Amino acid sequence: MVTSGDLSGLDLPNLDSHSELGALGAVELQHPTQDIDGDGLLDTVTTNSDRAMHVWTDMDHDGYVDHVTVVDSGGAYAAWEFHHHPDGSTEWVRTDAGHLGG
Repeated sequence: MVTSGDLSGLDLPNLDSHSELGALGAVELQHPTQDIDGDGLLDTVTTNSDRAMHVWTDMDHDGYVDHVTVVDSGGAYAAWEFHHHPDGSTEWVRTDAGHLGG
């Protein structure tokens, strides 16, 4: 299992807004550093590579990333949510994508 301490080991320079996260699986977020939703609980880690910024968020505070947003250096962005299906399977589902600016 991947933990927040291992995020740099995910080969992040290859993770950009066009990436598929199917093989990523669950990501444990052990030491969040930001409170992205303002509820007083740390829930997010932001990482950077030479190609993109990555925002990893545990929205339900269960210790696992539920949402990741990637913004490329060129302004392209994408967001994914981690889904748990009734049959026990899981997957990352792209929920948004686009380009910042004009």
